[in-house]
Amino acid sequence: MSSPPDSQRLHRERLELLRHLDRLTDAPMTVLGFVWLALLVVDLTRGLTPGLQRLSDLIWILFILDFLLSFTVAPDKWAYLRSNWLTLVSLFLPALRVLRVFPALRAVRVLRATRSLNLVRLLTSLNRGFRAAGRAVRRRGVGYVALLTLLVALAGAAGMFAFEDVPAARESGLTGYVSWLWWTAMILVTMGSDYFPKTGEGRFLTWLLALYGFAVFGYITASVASFFVGRDQTAAEGGDDEVTNAALQRELSALRREIAGLRSELERGEGRG
Repeated sequence: MSSPPDSQRLHRERLELLRHLDRLTDAPMTVLGFVWLALLVVDLTRGLTPGLQRLSDLIWILFILDFLLSFTVAPDKWAYLRSNWLTLVSLFLPALRVLRVFPALRAVRVLRATRSLNLVRLLTSLNRGFRAAGRAVRRRGVGYVALLTLLVALAGAAGMFAFEDVPAARESGLTGYVSWLWWTAMILVTMGSDYFPKTGEGRFLTWLLALYGFAVFGYITASVASFFVGRDQTAAEGGDDEVTNAALQRELSALRREIAGLRSELERGEGRG
């Protein structure tokens, strides 16, 4: 049988090298993904200190290097870009902050200050956080869904806090990140809230939160219910076992008494003989 063409062999070798690189960078990229999302929450709610800003820039550079290395090794460049286009967008957005140092690009400062840009940053960072969660939790179960829900709640609350900084929200008592976290939790558990967002970005993010809550909350509820039902069944089975063991003990005691009685009669019979 003839050997495969060189192009097919090279394609397989590149795929194997790409998988090997993914395994090598799996743990550090997972940690950096969570840190990146945490920095975004801090940036949206309180702003980054110079030290945290430098940390954010360093992580961004590491993300770029990881993406370029994987893109270089990938055998099909266009397929790789199509499957990682959100990652590419998330890598481009921080460049707007860096480019504003040039006088000809002062308008970038206005662009970065818009809520729409922050919304895109939030969604792309959540996508990276989801990937980090997928690497951290290999088994796709209730633990994985709970971790995703926690990320959505924390990041979603930060986004609503940044987008809905309007008088109507403050009059409704939504004046800080903690209050917006409570509001986001109510949306995720499909209970809703009296406050309706006023900005376009806030409304769009609310729709995404409600959609996620509708899709996931039923799964979490069913998992919790099945857990308690399983415990009740185990307890019931354990109770049945206790009843069965008690019945066996009573039968054994009765059998021992009968054997003891037969033995006594035999001994008396032998004594008469």
